[in-house]
Amino acid sequence: MALNEAASRELNEEIEQAHQDDPPGRRMTITCECALKSCDRLIEITMAEYQDVRSDARQFAIVPEHFIGDIERIVFENDRFAVVAKRAGTPADVVTETDPRS
Repeated sequence: MALNEAASRELNEEIEQAHQDDPPGRRMTITCECALKSCDRLIEITMAEYQDVRSDARQFAIVPEHFIGDIERIVFENDRFAVVAKRAGTPADVVTETDPRS
């Protein structure tokens, strides 16, 4: 599961780079960073919102219905997406080790 999340996060890092010059508050479309292997959902998020998510390697932006309580907790939620943080232990360790910003 963590490897699927890491792959989505890497793709979203590239999307973020492509939107660096966008005006503040403009939304970009990223892939859901959930643990579900078959997920193809998209999220509308601003650069500032995504940078807040990425400020902690354990956090991911997901569609709210993809929340998995056994491995993560909800940090923030709005009408477009939820931010989850991996629980301590293996889930948090794997995502921290695979974080491209580390």
